[in-house]
Amino acid sequence: MKKLFLSMLLLAGIATAAPAPDAQEAPAEQQRKLIALLKSDTPAAEKAIACKRLAIYGTRDTVPALAPLLADPQLASWARIALEAIPDPTAADALREALGKLQGPLLVGAINSLGVLRDAKAVPALAEKLTAPDAGVASAAAEALGHIGGASVAKALTPLLTAAPAPVRPSVAYGCTLCAEQFLAAGRHADAAQVYEAVCQAKVSRQRMIEATRGLILARQSAGIPLLLELLRSPDAKLHQLGLRVARELPGRDVTKALLAEFGQTAADRQSYLLLALADRGDTGVLPTALAAAKAGTPQLRLVAISVLERLGSAAVLPVLLAIAGEEDADLSQAAKLALTRLSGADVDAAVVAMLKDPEAKTRRLALDLLARRHIADAVPALLKAAQDSDAQVRLASIKALGNLAGVPELPALLDLLVKLQVPEELQATESAVTALCTRSAKPAAANIVIVKAVYGALPAGPSADVTRKVAARVKRGAMTVDASNGAFGDPAGGKVKSLRIDYTLDGQARSQTVAENETLTLAASSVPPACLDAVLAVLPRAPAGPKRALLNILRSLGGPRALAAVRAAATDANAEVQDTALRALCDWSHPEALPDLAQLAKASPNPTFKVLALRGYLRLAGQQGGPATQQLALLQDALTMAARSEEKKLVLAALGLLPTPEALALVGAQLGNADLKEEASLAAVAIAAKLPSPRPALVAEVMAQVLKATANAQLAQRAKALGGK
Repeated sequence: MKKLFLSMLLLAGIATAAPAPDAQEAPAEQQRKLIALLKSDTPAAEKAIACKRLAIYGTRDTVPALAPLLADPQLASWARIALEAIPDPTAADALREALGKLQGPLLVGAINSLGVLRDAKAVPALAEKLTAPDAGVASAAAEALGHIGGASVAKALTPLLTAAPAPVRPSVAYGCTLCAEQFLAAGRHADAAQVYEAVCQAKVSRQRMIEATRGLILARQSAGIPLLLELLRSPDAKLHQLGLRVARELPGRDVTKALLAEFGQTAADRQSYLLLALADRGDTGVLPTALAAAKAGTPQLRLVAISVLERLGSAAVLPVLLAIAGEEDADLSQAAKLALTRLSGADVDAAVVAMLKDPEAKTRRLALDLLARRHIADAVPALLKAAQDSDAQVRLASIKALGNLAGVPELPALLDLLVKLQVPEELQATESAVTALCTRSAKPAAANIVIVKAVYGALPAGPSADVTRKVAARVKRGAMTVDASNGAFGDPAGGKVKSLRIDYTLDGQARSQTVAENETLTLAASSVPPACLDAVLAVLPRAPAGPKRALLNILRSLGGPRALAAVRAAATDANAEVQDTALRALCDWSHPEALPDLAQLAKASPNPTFKVLALRGYLRLAGQQGGPATQQLALLQDALTMAARSEEKKLVLAALGLLPTPEALALVGAQLGNADLKEEASLAAVAIAAKLPSPRPALVAEVMAQVLKATANAQLAQRAKALGGK
């Protein structure tokens, strides 16, 4: 306990001892100062840290200062750390010289360091220590000799496997194993086998026996096969596992042949493990056995065999995997499909595509599943043919696969198919495929984005900063997102809630977005190729009603002025269903360019359903419009006029609550007398008033007084009172 306490004090002292060397000093100067410290009367803690630093800066000039410390119980281990790191023979010389002067733990430490350095010159001295009366010293010598290795070491250690005292024998066995490993690595198989065999015949621990048995088989090479098979047949689980390990390591086609023969005699519950070991050898000679196992055997063996076929197989294994993929057993079928998906090679792709010509519809359906899984782009022409297959499931699967694999060049053919379709499910699938194709073909639009104006601050009327140049520079670098934060733009409106508004053009079309502080604004990140829109518009005039409705939905997804014009025209189509689809597409339009159409529809549509849908679409797009507060207010004022039902008026009030201007407050205040709207109006009024900058206009107190009379919400009334209501 006393030694432990002193060691802890020493370590604690090291943490606060000698200051770190000046990084500007040359290594030689640092070494000189550290050597001087070791020779001084400095406390042990500072000398210990000096030793540690000499492991970095030390050279042969350091050795004379370190050598005396090998006899110091407090500093010996620190000195050895430095000596082990110094790349000069004099370090090992000092350790060897110390062997005759040290005893007990200090001697063991020096022996261990010589083992770390693998000092061949130390072999005679260490061999003498093998018979030392101190078991710790003898054990350390045996292990150090094992690290050094060589014929003389093997000659010295091997007899001691039986002659050494019992406490020393485990270290002798370990040293022999280390020595044999070096023989094996050097290709000296006969020498390695001799040492390993001696360990196997000695009374050693189970772990040493296992290590030596493995080494003996590897050293014997092909001659080790019988011992390997003995392990694989052992009822002992650990020995069986050792056999599986060595089966992966021992090279040679004759080894593979012997293991394959053993596979046929192995118990069923062990066959899976042996097959995996065979596969890990990477020898394709295992394929016939794996094919047979995949066809017949226990479910577990078949699953393992399928995984082996996936790893080592080629197109030749397709028939077996395809047959399994069609089986009713879900686990086996799924495993086979996964293997067919991962099996590499152009020949495999070609074989899967050829399956589309198979007379069996079941096979063709499986081929389509695999085509989609393998993402075989070369299959597109075959898929276009399969989209007109006699089997409905094949047609549908082909269309879905085209959505993932076809490109813009195949779009006209896919659209020609669409206009001929009559089955609703296939028509829907083709619509989705065309939409997916066009979306997937969209190009990054950073080059097509022009930042017109960017403002950050207490928008719309409070203090703000023009950040156009910063945002434009970010977009020019290819960034499609902008963080609305003080970190990005500073704080132009201290203590106020801020927002970021960016006005920009995308492919010449004006757009605007606004986000609150600490949110991220994402600019339009892609632009659909004009060829996609051209192809869709080209077939629209000749499409029957059903396909035309699908094309209108596609145009809604593509967006843009030309698509909007086509949908607008279809809104007056003679076919009621086409007209209905076009109107719904307008109501679902994703960009404010449709605002005039929606306003007209909300005001004048004879269909109440479309009036409601148009107004809701109008409100949604108005929220995206951004721009000056006066422009947003005008849009919402129009929406309030168009709203015939309380439900829609409530939506307008909610939108007005996000617009902190006196004009918006006045518009909301006018609705406080409406019994159906008073709560929503009260909520919006309080939200607006709270965001207006101080000093607030007299209108705030006036409207807050109305809120106090209108609302039944106590919490809302309390907020209104705090804002000046009486």
